[in-house]
Amino acid sequence: MDTCSEWTDETILRAVAEELVRAREKFPAWPTADMVECAAIVGEEAGELIRAALHFKNEGGTVADCDNEAIQTMAMCVRFLQGT
Repeated sequence: MDTCSEWTDETILRAVAEELVRAREKFPAWPTADMVECAAIVGEEAGELIRAALHFKNEGGTVADCDNEAIQTMAMCVRFLQGT
């Protein structure tokens, strides 16, 4: 199972940057006063990645779905770190 052959550092960072723009437009408010709420957002995205991976393993899901969830998780990690 080769899940990341097309990904380079540059394409990953570009995808994360694009996801950050999309996420900030869709959800402009970021909970700056509550560290737990911020972490929960990251955890929710990580949970969606796990769900996509399980779907890939057991039910015919796609690598693309896993990749998309990983990019979304990374973008939320950036928002967490920046508080934005």
